[in-house]
Order: sequence, then structure tokens, then C-alpha cells
Amino acid sequence: MIHTCHWPGCLREVPPKMWGCPRHWFTLPKQIRDDIWRTYRLGQEIDKHPSQEYMDAAQRAQDWIKTKGEK
Repeated sequence: MIHTCHWPGCLREVPPKMWGCPRHWFTLPKQIRDDIWRTYRLGQEIDKHPSQEYMDAAQRAQDWIKTKGEK
């Protein structure tokens, strides 16, 4: 399974359970990273059924990128 970093425009491949490549993962604020890991459920990348809490955390990451992330 090919999975790329969730950072807009990044095409680096990462393991399916990872949100993104190390560079972009560590660009996110720690609280957002912690929320993503706290709400991650082992196997959600396989069954494609992440929790709403995980989806909310992932959306907070995208919102942060749009307002404060590198351009």
C-alpha cells in the first residue's frame, strides 16, 4: 500500500500508520501531534475506519497548516 505524507504537496512515501514524513510531522505543534497519536487506533489504516476523533485531529492539522504552516 502506498501512502504519502498528509502535508499538502508533499509526495514522500511513509508507512500507512504514519501521518506524514518526519520533516512535516515535526513541523506540526506538539499538541496536534499528540492528539493525532492519542486518537489513532491500531489497524485503522487497514480497515479504513478511523474514529471521528482522529478525523477531527487530522483536520486540526490541516487547518494549522493552512494558517501557520510553511508556504
